[in-house]
Amino acid sequence: MASHPSTAKLSRAEKAAICRKLHDNLVARAQMGPAEPALDAFIPQLDATATRLDAHVAGKHAASAARAAHADRVEKADDEVDTVACHIESYLGNESRRRQGPHVAAVRAIHAAAFPAGRAFLDARVPEENAEIRRILAILRAPEHAATLAGISFPMEWIDRLEFAVGESDLAYAERASARGTAGHHVNLGKDAEADWLDVVGRLRKYVESRASAGEVERSLEGRTLLAPLTDAMAHAKAVAATRATRRSKKKAEEPTAEMPVG
Repeated sequence: MASHPSTAKLSRAEKAAICRKLHDNLVARAQMGPAEPALDAFIPQLDATATRLDAHVAGKHAASAARAAHADRVEKADDEVDTVACHIESYLGNESRRRQGPHVAAVRAIHAAAFPAGRAFLDARVPEENAEIRRILAILRAPEHAATLAGISFPMEWIDRLEFAVGESDLAYAERASARGTAGHHVNLGKDAEADWLDVVGRLRKYVESRASAGEVERSLEGRTLLAPLTDAMAHAKAVAATRATRRSKKKAEEPTAEMPVG
């Protein structure tokens, strides 16, 4: 069945529900008999297609929820990285601005090496910011700076805290990227399942509509009943689209028109 305008407006979840209802109708008819191999052959096809659609609808929702959760975790981790980095930069900056003292020159050198552009790097994307943080950590942990940091009573636990925070940030960012990929995977597989839905439902519709010859009222009615989940959904989608189109036209007609300039 070529893509019908009404079916194109159906969501993946709606297509799965239609497929399941069509399947149930065929199962009920097969149980009552008589056997009709050509029609009954659609039962496993509809079941498989409905199962695939359901799986990818649920999978997409789950992946989207996971992505949202990971995004929140990324934000919290990045906030911790920024906060601790600001503590460190501020502490070193304050110490480097002393007018005198035995460690002023050394602290200025450490501050300039660790934060050459101040806090500007905090505006970078998480991967770039975290790479800069790891460079800063390497400088702060360098043995040659240990005496200077001890001399200014630098809180060394801040270095441990920043290292832990950047590790959490890297992990959260990687997991968010993985969740995004999982959601995209379900989107792509769902598209394949929708193509299968279009094929099997289209073939079923053609077959059912060809079963009744002219004048076979009972079989014609049976065919309408079997296809009702599809035809009802298409009719509803068409009605909704028409209503929206009417509203758009009405809204456009009510919009004030610009007056022509008098020249």
